[in-house]
Amino acid sequence: MQCPNDKYFHPMMNICTDCTPGYYGPNCSKPCRYPGYGSWCQKECFCNMTICSHVSGCSEYDLDGHESTTSNNDIPMIIGLSLGFGIVLMIVAFFVITVANRKFYMGQIRENAHYVGSVVTEHSSTTNNLDRSPGPYTRYCGASEITDSSIYMLASSLR
Repeated sequence: MQCPNDKYFHPMMNICTDCTPGYYGPNCSKPCRYPGYGSWCQKECFCNMTICSHVSGCSEYDLDGHESTTSNNDIPMIIGLSLGFGIVLMIVAFFVITVANRKFYMGQIRENAHYVGSVVTEHSSTTNNLDRSPGPYTRYCGASEITDSSIYMLASSLR
């Protein structure tokens, strides 16, 4: 049986199949020409012709001819992915910390507001003042008045 170019006749199954990576032509008999390699010779080697494999490209050797586990084409992608992941991780950490701080400080503000409100209520009194008509009024702590803590001073400054 005759197969078209870039097809291989598989005798056991009696069919034509695609060429294995690194080969092309009639019955897939020709290896890819430099710098092409891989499936249908569509990938391109960026290393020396003597170390470029027509099947796997530069992935088996580095530029010095030593064995390597990654091709030089993958290094920019690995760096980019690492940087991208690091930036995303930093943004997520920033938002988590911001939300936690906001919750913590809002709780502190609510607690302090409750305390200041109770201090103001504690120092409110009803008196009869001869210069004015009798009735309740609120008395705030003065700046020179001795108090238990500086919170009373804060209550005075909020008038």
